[in-house]
Amino acid sequence: MATTTTSKIAEAISLLSDALSAEVAATQDFLDDAPEETVPAEIHEGLQSVVEDFTTEILGGLEDVQTELQTAVGSEDDDDDGAPGYWPADFDDEEEADEGAADSDEETTETTETTDTDDETAPSDEEKVETLVAARDELQEQIDEHENTIEELKTTLGVCLDGINDLVQKSETFRDQAEEF
Repeated sequence: MATTTTSKIAEAISLLSDALSAEVAATQDFLDDAPEETVPAEIHEGLQSVVEDFTTEILGGLEDVQTELQTAVGSEDDDDDGAPGYWPADFDDEEEADEGAADSDEETTETTETTDTDDETAPSDEEKVETLVAARDELQEQIDEHENTIEELKTTLGVCLDGINDLVQKSETFRDQAEEF
């Protein structure tokens, strides 16, 4: 009886093995029969052309934006005074000079208080007015320069925004063209 049970189990295993082998072979044939997806050279060249055009346009647009911003901001090598773009290099120096002038004014005030008897060293009212008018004119010139700088920066930012909008539109066009392939 053990022989017949063993032989029946062996026969069942053999049948299962044959069934599995046939199923695996059918699957393998299916995989072997599946057509390879090859892209025709014409489509490949078309897609390659679209990609090359896109990268050229985007790179050109980015370089334009970069140039506009670099011109607006300036670079370390642009000016002899080492100032980048619109910001003067001696801006901090002017503040320190102003503070130093304020300190020297305090010292001068102290010394003139002790020597008030000498009217020749004290500025007249006309001299004080002239000094204030000159300072006002200088400040107005600086204000005008800063306003011009602000307008130039706004213009530069507008040009850069136009460039970025153009790049976005080109990117969307590229995406649409790529989806066609």
